[in-house]
Amino acid sequence: MLYTILIRSAPTHCGRGRRAVITLGTLVALGVSAVSLAAEPVRPGLTPKLQGLLMEEMIQIELAMQEVFSAIVQGRHTTVAEKGQSIHDSFILDQSMTDEDRQDLKAAVPAEFLQMDAYLHELSASLAEAGRTEDTPRQVELFGRMTESCVACHSTYVTDRFEGLETSDVPAEWGLGPLP
Repeated sequence: MLYTILIRSAPTHCGRGRRAVITLGTLVALGVSAVSLAAEPVRPGLTPKLQGLLMEEMIQIELAMQEVFSAIVQGRHTTVAEKGQSIHDSFILDQSMTDEDRQDLKAAVPAEFLQMDAYLHELSASLAEAGRTEDTPRQVELFGRMTESCVACHSTYVTDRFEGLETSDVPAEWGLGPLP
C-alpha cells in the first residue's frame, strides 16, 4: 500500500519514480533482499504523524490477520475473503497523508521497505480470492506467506520495537518475491 501511494503521488513526467522502480527491480533480480541489507529501523526517520499513521495501519492489519487465522481454522471463507480484502485495501496512510507527508515518507524509508509492503498487500488480495473460492489449502499457504512477510519486515526495519526479532535468522526470500 505504501508503495502504491508513493508511485501514484509521483508526477508522471518525473523519471525518478521509474528509475527507482527499475533500480529496485535490478536489485531484486541480483538477489539482494532487504533482509540481507542489515537496515536500520525506519521509525526514527519518520515524522511523528507518519509514525502514528503507520502504527495505526499495522494495528489494523494485525487485528485482521488474527481474525483471518480464526476464520481459516473454522472454515469461515467469507470472513477470510473480507479480511483479506480489507488488508489489501487498507488506505489509512493514503487517506490521511498530505503531499508533504508523502515526500517525508519517501525520504525516510528505503525502497525495499516499500517493496515488502506492496508484497504483503498483493498476498492479501490473493488471500481474499482464496476465501472467495473456498480454497482452504491456498488460504493457509498465503496466510503463512503474509506472516513471513511481517516477520521479515519487522526483523529488518522495526527491531527497535521488536527486539526479539533483532537476531532472527530470517530467510532472504521472506517478505519479497513473486506470489506463490
